[in-house]
Amino acid sequence: MAPGGVSSARFRRPMFSQGVTVFTIRGIPIKLHISLLLFIPYLAFVATTQFSSIAAALGVPEETMQLPPLVWGIILALGLFCSILAHELAHSLVALRKGLRVRAITLMMLGGVSQIEDDDPDHEAWIAFAGPLMSFGIAAMAYLAYLLASGPSGVSATLLAFSLTNLVLGVFNLLPAFPMDGGRVLRGLLSRRIGRERATQVATSVGKGMAVLLGLGGILSFNLILLFIAVFVYMGATAEQARLGAQAILRGMPVARLMTDRLGEARADESAPAVAERLLRHNLAGARVVGPLRPGDLDRELGVVTAWDLGRMAERGELPLTMAAAIRSDLPRVHARDDASHSIDALTAGDTGAVAVLDETEHVVGLVTPAEIQRAMALLGAVQAGARHLGVAGRPG
Repeated sequence: MAPGGVSSARFRRPMFSQGVTVFTIRGIPIKLHISLLLFIPYLAFVATTQFSSIAAALGVPEETMQLPPLVWGIILALGLFCSILAHELAHSLVALRKGLRVRAITLMMLGGVSQIEDDDPDHEAWIAFAGPLMSFGIAAMAYLAYLLASGPSGVSATLLAFSLTNLVLGVFNLLPAFPMDGGRVLRGLLSRRIGRERATQVATSVGKGMAVLLGLGGILSFNLILLFIAVFVYMGATAEQARLGAQAILRGMPVARLMTDRLGEARADESAPAVAERLLRHNLAGARVVGPLRPGDLDRELGVVTAWDLGRMAERGELPLTMAAAIRSDLPRVHARDDASHSIDALTAGDTGAVAVLDETEHVVGLVTPAEIQRAMALLGAVQAGARHLGVAGRPG
């Protein structure tokens, strides 16, 4: 947050938070981001080049390769993403053991992201370090397998390349460049001494500096991956600074003052396209869905569906016929009396696009979306600017 005002902070939803769920592990959805599909050909090319270089250095005869270098490169690339998944699972499993909730793991072109809800600053350093530790473990096992392999071959070259890649992955992730693991380790360690807010400012500033150095290195070496990582690190550090600024601005404000109560009502058996049309006509942010829990029961509130959810399902061609099938069971929830800064963490923890606000009777009374947060921050900025103006104008010359 820039000095002198709050209007400079801009809340953004997390990068690469969306993806297609392909399977689950320990209840954690594993998602693939579309950027991964676009990046696979380049990664296969790089892996093939790496395999060929290591095979030549080991003096592997062509007749012992068994498969063409391109095939070995593809195998190496697939193995790399399996190791990245293991890296992210290490973060997530440690978080689960600490009692934290893991919303999803998203694999993308630059690696992976574990979306951990209510990340505890007391455990952040260990959770962050678990990923590189897993990479080092995979590197050690692959190197041991290479030593046990019988003579130079395509298998031994692949094992050595796989070991070196995981070693580099572990070391690289420990660079103190927030939001990489090393930056989170740095913040976790600093939080105990200087507090969470100041530690985040230090870690994100270091992250931006590292991003500039990585970008210069990528330009000088013509390394496309390094350039992508530099952009990712810089944007991630900027987003975390904005999130911290937004939390500081909203801290102490009840969610009730932030939410929108522009909610309609829809029956569970009502057509989803018809409800979407009604929400558009009346400029509503969502609808409470009511109906019997079981046949013969009285109507009750079954959940809430946001306009954002209906739009996203329509874009994917997954819009259901009835509203009952559109209810999101994983929609984050807060209470109207809760601190508004908590709603930011709920929004950034996944790809929901909104947070449901409940009253004392656990009924939905409103929604918080990024638009509501931006509106509140803009108004608070205007109020603060007016207070400063009056303070200056009222002073004697």
